[in-house]
Parts: sequence; structure tokens; C-alpha cells
Amino acid sequence: MKLRTLISICLLCMSSIVLAQWETIIVGTVTNAETGEPISNANIYFRNTSIGTTSNQDGDFMLRCVQDKKRTLVISSIGYHSQHYSIEPGQMAGIEVAMKEKQAILPEVVATPGVNPAIYIINKVREQRNVNDRSLDGQSQTLSATTNLYISHIGRRQLKRSLWRSLQGGMIKRNDSTMLLPLFVREQQVQFDGNKINNLGTTREQALILSPTDYSALLNIDGNISIYRNNVTLLGQSFLSPLAASATTAYNYYLADSVQTESGKNYIIHFRPKNAFYATLSGEMHIDSATYAIRQVSAQASPQANINYLSDARFTQHFDEANNLQSETVSVLLDFAVTMDTTNRIMPTALVEYSLAADNQQRASAITASDSLSATAASPMDSINETPVIRFATWLGKIITTGYIPTGTVFDFGHVQEILQVNEHELLHIGLPMRTNEKLLKNVCFEANVAYGIRDKRWKGMGRVSFNLPTPRRNILHVEYRDHYAWAEVDDFTRLHYENTVGYGLMDFTAYAFEALHSNKNTRNTAIRRRQFEIRTENDWHENVETMLYARIGWQDFEYQTLGGIVRVGFGERKTDLWFRRYHSRTPYPVIYAGIEGGSYSYSGKDSYHLYGKINLMVKHTAQLGLGGELTYALQTGCVLGGVPFLLHHHFEGNQGYTYDPYRFTLMNNFQYASTLYMALHTEWNGRGILFNLIPGVRYAKLRELVTFKMAWGNKGLSTPYVEIGCGIGNIFRVLDIHSVWRLTHRNDHDTPLWAMRFRLHIGY
Repeated sequence: MKLRTLISICLLCMSSIVLAQWETIIVGTVTNAETGEPISNANIYFRNTSIGTTSNQDGDFMLRCVQDKKRTLVISSIGYHSQHYSIEPGQMAGIEVAMKEKQAILPEVVATPGVNPAIYIINKVREQRNVNDRSLDGQSQTLSATTNLYISHIGRRQLKRSLWRSLQGGMIKRNDSTMLLPLFVREQQVQFDGNKINNLGTTREQALILSPTDYSALLNIDGNISIYRNNVTLLGQSFLSPLAASATTAYNYYLADSVQTESGKNYIIHFRPKNAFYATLSGEMHIDSATYAIRQVSAQASPQANINYLSDARFTQHFDEANNLQSETVSVLLDFAVTMDTTNRIMPTALVEYSLAADNQQRASAITASDSLSATAASPMDSINETPVIRFATWLGKIITTGYIPTGTVFDFGHVQEILQVNEHELLHIGLPMRTNEKLLKNVCFEANVAYGIRDKRWKGMGRVSFNLPTPRRNILHVEYRDHYAWAEVDDFTRLHYENTVGYGLMDFTAYAFEALHSNKNTRNTAIRRRQFEIRTENDWHENVETMLYARIGWQDFEYQTLGGIVRVGFGERKTDLWFRRYHSRTPYPVIYAGIEGGSYSYSGKDSYHLYGKINLMVKHTAQLGLGGELTYALQTGCVLGGVPFLLHHHFEGNQGYTYDPYRFTLMNNFQYASTLYMALHTEWNGRGILFNLIPGVRYAKLRELVTFKMAWGNKGLSTPYVEIGCGIGNIFRVLDIHSVWRLTHRNDHDTPLWAMRFRLHIGY
């Protein structure tokens, strides 16, 4: 029996070889040579025959035939240059076809020989942008907005695992193998007033598993995209617009076709990045041939762009003859898996879809979550709460976003930095912080912490109660008593540098974890035990203006009483409020802080009280430089009034550890210099791969170029400005920055090093 089987297999193989001598099999993939995108419906045929096929939506094809002589295989597609291959009879081959786009020249365009006609049209669009950009005319427009959030890319292979079986009842199936789990939907009316977006009210909002506020950090899409501007922002990330002044150095443009519409002829311009690893877009624009206004645009972020976690981002827009927005769709895919291969994800991703439509007619999206999120359909998804991966993702997400650890009850642990600290006075600080959450009371939060120091063998603690006042705008009242070790300086203005450190797009792990690790033997700890009673309010006076007002009574080496306030002015920001905590997303405009403080102090009642005052002004800004990356700077200046003791001077924050802090002076000891009239500047340029993206192989690591400049000046001790410069490599393994820092001035100071290497751990885009 075995011999018969062996003979049969041999005969079958021999017959297959004989037949294959005359059968030709060609398989391959057709892609765009510039972007690598697949080209569907491309024609693949043998010249002068009726033998052929077309490529599928992924650009793949297979052609089988029997031929008796050598023939020419032709691959063609509209808008692309055809390609030809000589195929021998009986040949089996696999080919990759990279097709180049044609640059069409239409009769209406006057083109100079050697000049790309598409660039001529793009320049005309730039010239007319002040007329055609709807965001500049000052007119308002009301639209309907829908926001959907899904868990995406749950493959069928993953669904076979028992872990995901409970999810299948609530899935929305697409045509491909991707499965979508709807988590959140919101429908509302919005009003565009130039660059501003005003929410007119929510008509429907529903969330599964968590509350709507828990998802707000992921829903940071405003829409109202204007491609006329130099930069296009998607979920806080800036991409160079194809209409930017410097765009011709970064993009290739192709005049693909012209189409006749009811209003006239439109040019179709394709734009592709010259280097796909930069923060650029690819897509097409439909441009009115008479007014050079954009009638339609679709664009997609380059999947190779040097941006973490934002694995896919795209948008489409349609405008009427009056340049009013008729519809807009924005889709953003967040992939938090640390993997080079984004097509083979090892964990699900978050998909955010945001759509706008004029005249209250919401455009039908490819996927609608209305039915799946209705009250009647929610019951099959109750099992999701018991799914381990969902529960863990929910738990971890809340910690990263808020700093508090949810327990599933009316109490949360936290803030996490209060649980465990290392410092010289206590050696090891062990705390048990807790707070109530919205499950207990919606407008009141109780927070307390009891901590013990191993070295000083003392108990310390904190108690706070917060009230959300019933006013139209946000007004929160805090009453707090705190007993802890703190830096000797009584100054709230410096803390403004660290606003939003645990918020959108950034979580820094080094701020507290490595504070006690000292880099030189001359370091000194200036933290002292402080007891303080405080009443503080957080107030919204306008959509762009916030204040913090406070009154304090405290005891440390001296007694003090303080009244003060800080005004914060920011434009074009999206604010996220999560249970008595506010987070600000990035804004293209500078944020201004102005603070004033007055009070008195006395050394434990041994003498009379002395008056003092402080004035502070600070500007923070992250400026987008297109292909040049981004520049972040913080400029602070102020003065201290009155004959105050040393501890009430303004103290420049140094960094005695091995870590890097963007708002501390790296090669200066803590509070080494103090002044009553001062100025400080912190700048950091992030190249976002402008150089690393040119290096094959290295560019896949998504490294960033970092250059820093820091300067401090004060009327006491720093009449000669203190200056540091540094350079480094950022985004190593997506979590690590390494900085090399040099001190240019005060080089006779031997208490601190002249040069050092520092590191920083953080998660960010």
C-alpha cells in the first residue's frame, strides 16, 4: 500500500511538471511608487491578446494562462505611467509593480516649460487663501457633530480565544477581518465662529463600561480643520499642510485630472510627501478653476511618520460655492503596542471617528453605533465588564489620566505620588492616600492621606474637601490641611511649569521616583517640615480665562499668612474635566500666567509680623515649526517686594539628581541661587526626526533630536546670567530621553559638575 501511494505521488508530480512547462503564472502587487499605497483596479494583460485581469483592493493580482511564445505583460492604471515586462512561456514569476503618477497638463493652465503645473495651481490657491478660507471671514456656521469611540483591530484569530468570546455579542462587523467594539457615542450641535468652536448642546450621549468623562481624554478632536493654514492638527499632533509656505520642499504635487461640476471645472491635485517619515500628509484636493478655492480635500497622515501611537489619521472635507463646510469626517487610530509592524498588532487599538454635517443632516458614516449603544442592545454587552483585559485597561487608563487608582467602590487610592516617596528626612515615606469618587457624591470629594517616615519616625497627613459649586461656569472650592515635608520656599508660581504633568499626551515617571538620587557629593536637601491650612478656589470667568485664588496660614521655620491669585489666559484650547481635575490639551497659541501674592511672616511670634509681596508673569508655548519640529519655551519673570528673609526669595530650581527635568536647571543645586528680581528661560527644540528620518534603518526607531537652552538671571548672586545648553536623543524605545548638558557660565563653581549626562522616562507622542 505504501509503495502504491509513493508511485502515485511521483506520477502526479511528474505530470504537474510537464503541464507547468507551458502554463504561465504571474502574481504580484501594484502600488504607488511615492506612497506605497495599493492601487486597485489596475489592468494587467498581455499585449495584443484578450488575456488579462485586474488588481484587487489591496493591489494584488494573479494571472494564469498557457502561451506558446514570449509576450509583453502590460500593467496600466488611469493617472499612472504604464509598465511593461517580458514574460517567457511557462514562466512562474512574482513581481512588485511600483507605478509613478502622471503629471497632466490641462488646457486651462498656462504652464512654463519645465515647471510643474500642479505647483502653479497650488501657488494660486495660496494667493487666494485670505479670500477663500472660511475661518477668516468671521461668519458663524452651525453644524451637527457626531463622535464615536471604538475598540478596533480585534482580529478573528484573537476572537477564537476564550478571553474575547464574551465580546462577540456586541461587535460590529466590517467587510474585512477587523472587528469593532463601540464604547461611546455623542451627538451634538456645534457652531463655528472663525477659528472658535462653540458647543450648543448635546442631543445624545451614551457610554459603555465607563462614564463619558472617562473617555474624554481620547475624544480630543474638534474638527474645523483648515488646510489653508501652515499646520493641520489631528488629536494634538501637528502635520505640515500641503498649502504651507514651505510645503514645496516637503511635497510632490501632481495634476491628475480635471472634472466638470455644476459650478464649473475643478482641478484634481494629488500631493505626496517626499519623505514619508516626516509629519506630512498624502491625499488629493479638488480646486475650483475660477476662484482657486478648495471644494474637496481628503488626506491621510503618513503611516511611517515619526509620531508615537497615532498609527493612522485621516480626514475628508467638502465645501460649497460660498466656501462653507458641508461635511467633514476625521478618523484617528491609536495603537499603543510597541511594535515596528503596525499591520500585525498584538493588542486592540482605539478608533475615534468624528463627523460634521451642515443643515442638521448628519452624513451617514461607514459604521454607526446608534443601534449597538441603545438601551435595548446594551444588555448583550454586560459581560464586557467581566472581561479581564477590559477591566485592566480601564483601571490602568484611569491611573495614567488622573493619578488615582480606582477600586471599583466609592473610594479610590491616590494620588499615586503620595503612596511611596524617597527623601533624606524620611528615608522612606509610606502613605495611605484615599479619596471619594463620583459614585458617592457628584459635587463633593473627600480626600485624606496618612503617611509615616521610616527615618524620622513621625506620622504626617493631609485632609481635603472639595465642592463643585452650582454655578453656570466651573467654580470649585477646596479646603485643605497638610502636614508634610516640602521645599523651604513658599512659592506657587514655579509650580505652574508643571501644570498638567499627568494629562493629555504626557506622563513623566522621573519627577518623583528619582528625586532622592544625588549626582554629586555637595548636594544639599532644603526640604523642611511644613504645616499649612489653605482655602483655594478654581474659577472659570470666560472660555479663555481661568483663575486660582487662595488664602493660606502656615508654619515652618517661620509663621506666614498669604493671600494670592493666579490668572491663566489661553486661546484655542480643549479642556478636559475629570472629577475635580482639569487637563489642558496643546494649543497653537501662547498661554499667559499672571500672579500676585501678598502676606506677612513672623519667626514663631518672637517678633512682629512683616509684610511682603510677590509679582510673577510667565509665558508658555509650544510652537509648531512644520518639518522643523517644535519649539517649547517657558519665560518667567517677577519680583519680590519687601525686606523678606532668604526663604521668601525666589529660588531657582536646580536638579541634584541623575534625571532630566525640562523646567529645572540641570547643573545647579536646589535653591543654590535666590533673588528678589529675577528672570528664567527654558527652551527645548524637538526635531521630531528631521535628521534621523534621513538615515535608512534608524528612522524606523522614531528617534527625536533634542536641543535645550536654559538661562537664569537675578539681582542677587546671578548678576551674570547662568546659562546651560544641551543636546540629546529622545523617544528611545518610546519612553526614554538621554541628554548631554554643559554649563557655559559660572564655571568656577566647583559644587556642581560642568558637564553631565541625564535621562528622563516618560510616555508621550
